[in-house]
Amino acid sequence: MRLQISGRLEQQQVLAPQLILSMDILQLGVADLEARIQKEFTENPALELVEPTPGEETSTETPPDEETRRLMEIVDRWEKPVIGERRQVGSMEATDAKHEALMNTVDRPESLEAFLLRQLLMVDLDASARHACELVCGNLDEKGWFIGTCEDLALCSGVPAEVIEDALQVVRQLDPPGIGALGLADCLLLQLGCDENAIEYRIIAECIDDLLDNSLPRIAQKLAVSLGDVQEACDLIRQLDPDPGSRFVDTSRQGIVPEITIDEVGDRFVARLSQDQLPDLRISPACTAILKEPEVKKEIAEYIRTRVEGARWLIHAIDQRRRTLIDIAQAIVDRQQDFLRDGPSQIKALTMQEIADATGVHISTVSRSSNGKYMQTSNGVIELRRLFTGGVAREDGKLESRESICESIRDIVKAEDNNYPLSDTQLANKLIHSGVKIARRTVTKYRERAGIPQAKLRKRYSA
Repeated sequence: MRLQISGRLEQQQVLAPQLILSMDILQLGVADLEARIQKEFTENPALELVEPTPGEETSTETPPDEETRRLMEIVDRWEKPVIGERRQVGSMEATDAKHEALMNTVDRPESLEAFLLRQLLMVDLDASARHACELVCGNLDEKGWFIGTCEDLALCSGVPAEVIEDALQVVRQLDPPGIGALGLADCLLLQLGCDENAIEYRIIAECIDDLLDNSLPRIAQKLAVSLGDVQEACDLIRQLDPDPGSRFVDTSRQGIVPEITIDEVGDRFVARLSQDQLPDLRISPACTAILKEPEVKKEIAEYIRTRVEGARWLIHAIDQRRRTLIDIAQAIVDRQQDFLRDGPSQIKALTMQEIADATGVHISTVSRSSNGKYMQTSNGVIELRRLFTGGVAREDGKLESRESICESIRDIVKAEDNNYPLSDTQLANKLIHSGVKIARRTVTKYRERAGIPQAKLRKRYSA
């Protein structure tokens, strides 16, 4: 065995910390970016939020001497925490900002369980029965259906199964109708409120699978009733709610905040950023003043210098995000003028590579900028990514976008005879006649994308 030393040249691509930070900031949505800014503000004393109050000038700030004293106290605590005290991170201003954010947070809607428990307060029950009802209310899924069986809940809680069964019957009488159901058919029957001889009741109880398959002639044959009566009964059943508990699901975290607003200027549309979504940032003047002090300790100066550099990187990354986002948004708007003017049917086929070439950035930058970013348009709030859509070739050589084809399918289905709904093959033929070269399988994919059921489920029956 022989040992030897050899040299080798190779190239490695190493991302600078500033570039990594810029990429992270760019891909954040406005809500996540706001949370990131708040976190950095509480942890970095060199970062300041500039939020002037109405009627006041930004010059009405804390005097430099007092600000310097505050920062020196923070640094001193960081360097030598007082014995018996917990190290503090941030400042009183950060605490006030957090308190204000909590006070301005939208209240969560009342949960299904809380709504049911409030109703139970008006029901005359003994202690054991009320406890069993509370257990049942806590054992419902998001639809409002009962999870598992009474025996399972009895085994887990130690309450007799008979008491659980009685409690379930009490809960099933509460609002909204359908709560506590054991399945789809049971949920619909709870809402129906008719006797067992009614056609609607028999359809749900005996022919639920045929109902879901829209096989109305088979239902009429099984129940020995006319097809017209079955159609009328099914129209009533379709008005019932299979998920009565879904209205209580908290959707506050799913809120969409449009970061870009589209304005109509003359005969064209222009994109602008909603600047009120994010606070302005700056480097604390007191920090820079500390660094100029000749007597400041080396450790303290190094700590402040590191914090100032981190704050400067963050401010630069946010400014770069704003510039990149508005450039990409405007490039998209320039190519989707017809959509903004005439609606979704006029969305043009557009690729990220086209926008990357137009703005001079990499396609990955376009992807990060468009994902999770929303714009407010005259046609509603729409995600930037939705405006990137492939297309199908037309006879004239142009591309028809996917969204435009979906809109065309919606228009065709809306105008069809419900007694004779069009199959996917017939939909494809109509699109071909309008100049769009498309296959039947592609029509099926776009129909499902548009949320349109297949022909047999759209069919209506007359007597």
